[in-house]
This record gives sequence, structure tokens and C-alpha cells, in this order.
Amino acid sequence: MPKSTLRVVQSDCTLANFDENLARHVAAIELAVRDGVQAIAFPELSLTGYNVQDAAQDMAMHIDDPRLDPLRELSRHICIVCGGIELSDDYGVYNSAFMFEDGISRSVHRKTYLPTYGMFEELRYFSAGQKVEAVDSRRLGRIGVAICEDFWHVSVPYLLAHQGAKLLLVLMSSPLRLSPGSGTPAIVSQWQTIASTNAFLFSCYVACVNRVGSEDSFTYWGNSTVTGPDGTLAATAPMFGEHSMDAVIDYSEVKRARLHSSHFLDEDLKLFSSELDNIIGRRRKG
Repeated sequence: MPKSTLRVVQSDCTLANFDENLARHVAAIELAVRDGVQAIAFPELSLTGYNVQDAAQDMAMHIDDPRLDPLRELSRHICIVCGGIELSDDYGVYNSAFMFEDGISRSVHRKTYLPTYGMFEELRYFSAGQKVEAVDSRRLGRIGVAICEDFWHVSVPYLLAHQGAKLLLVLMSSPLRLSPGSGTPAIVSQWQTIASTNAFLFSCYVACVNRVGSEDSFTYWGNSTVTGPDGTLAATAPMFGEHSMDAVIDYSEVKRARLHSSHFLDEDLKLFSSELDNIIGRRRKG
């Protein structure tokens, strides 16, 4: 797949109101279809809002739930990635990324690292995902999906990239601790550094899709980005406001980056695996 156009939707949502959020998704997707876009991505928990707390169990739905039919139907024309609360076959409740394409729905990632510190308390309401796996999309090629905190752990982009993902999609609901003030907040600079570093180290695209709006004391800052495989910004959305932006994912740029510098291709997976086994073994003995 040489090229694909990805629309990043930096959106707000209404807490615990699935029907209203679904309607917003449908409107944005219908516009993207009319514009001829191949894929569209929304933020973390875009169908439900982030701070659902005890309502998570009531809002959780199986990926085949009929309420998701409008997204399945629209996916005959476009690839859709969005965030929702998933109810698994064994009734686990997960902060998940859903993908809809060609009329088929898939849960493509369950958030692995659930922040439970400071203002965050995700482990109280969600189970942690136990798998990091790249997936194939007819319109986007082989991609990896992570959810917010996952991308602060180098193991997640590392595993996705070495499974062949050339585009890493990061769905986010990243809040500020205080109301917006002067200067660039530290969390914004930190995310930009993480995205740029991972894009460069793994010679792949990184698309960070952050939400905006407020929930209780949470203020979401937006500033969604698409970073190219050389680590430079390809597209940037503004802070704090709803915004949609298109970015061309050109996989010839991945080829160019990897031929220019083979640090990703030269990675010694056997050495890494062996040394990791040694570390785990020593910790067990200790």
C-alpha cells in the first residue's frame, strides 16, 4: 500500500452518553466519506467519555453489539478507529480501541497500562489488556494501535513496530492538571518528544489523536499530531478546540527513512529476548 489519507478527528464528547457520541461519530465519518478519505481515527473512549467511573460496567458493550451497526455500515466505505468500553466474551470490561472496516468490527487493542496514580484510577474500573498485536487494514496497511499511557512504555511501540506496523495510532484522552495558562504545558512537550522519538527510532508514522473539552476537573488539550518516519511533524491540530485534519500516510517515506538509516532494521531481537529472559530470571530468584 503506497499511500493512504488518514483523517484525525480531535473531538469532544459527552460523558456517559453513547447515543449522542455515536451521532457525532456518524456525522464526522459521513463527511470523511464524502471527502474521499480512506481512514478516520477518533480519541480514546470517544464513544463514552473518559471519566465514566462506576458507569463503565453499564456502558460496556461487545464488539458485535447491534448499537454499533451504524459504524459497521459506514465502514464499507472507510476504515474507522475509535475508542469504546468493551465487554469481552468472559465479561471483562476494557478500555479498548475498535476498528470497523468492510462491514466488519474488531477490537484491535485493549489498553495494557492503566494509570492509577494522581488523578487517574483506571484499574478500579477496567481490566488490563494482555496482548500487544499489530493488525492489518485493507485501507491503511499494517498498523499498530496503542491507547494513551501505553505509549509511555517503550515495549508497546517496540513490539508493534517489530510486528510490521508502519503506522502507530495512539488514541488519547490526555488531561491537564490545571486550567490552561501561559506557555506550553509540560505534558504537551512530553508527548511531542515521545511521538517524535518513537517515529524516528522505529522509522514509522505516529499519529496521536487527543480529545478536547472538559469533564469535571479534567481539561483535555488536543494538539493532535501526525509525525513522519524521520521524526518531524507532518500535521498538527490546535490546542483546546475541536478540529479535523488530514494527513497523507506515504509508506515510501518509511522505505526512504529505513534505507537512509538502518538502525531499526539492525535491531537484534534475539539479543533483546535473551537479555530480557535473564532479567526476568534474576528477578524471580531475587
